[in-house]
Amino acid sequence: MNQGNGTSGIRDFDFLVHPYTVLNKRRTEAMYPDRIGVWEEFEATHTGAYYLDRKVIIDHFEGGTFPDGEVRKGMTIRAYDEDTQQWSLMWLDNKNHPDFRPLVGKFEDGVGSFRQVVEMPDGQPLHVRFTWDEITEVSARWQQAFSFDGGQSWDTNWIMEFTRRS
Repeated sequence: MNQGNGTSGIRDFDFLVHPYTVLNKRRTEAMYPDRIGVWEEFEATHTGAYYLDRKVIIDHFEGGTFPDGEVRKGMTIRAYDEDTQQWSLMWLDNKNHPDFRPLVGKFEDGVGSFRQVVEMPDGQPLHVRFTWDEITEVSARWQQAFSFDGGQSWDTNWIMEFTRRS
């Protein structure tokens, strides 16, 4: 893994090409800053594989059954740009329309930060941030946060704790 040397690189996501059990903590009502919502927990599985000379990693997520009975399956396509030393991340799942606008970012000092700005249905911008941290040989943590004020403050609404399976 390249996270320890302060620069991003093609090996940043090597930890994701292993099978994991994932403990998800998701807050309902995340798209509505004026609503509090409740935190739900559920397990999922994760697998990942290299493609295109390690410049792409595709991982598969299967959420089993969410607390509301919904079955969520998804995948992330992670593509590395050697020139910028940045990753582009695109999430696709079985419940939402395909969206190929990537979150873009890199790892610095062991923490990966990836961002994008999307337009809400009311026309307002929503800033999205994914953070990868606490990465070890057998575990990792991913967090999703939204900002409704242009990135001044962030509201974490989803946390995944990855534990490697044998």
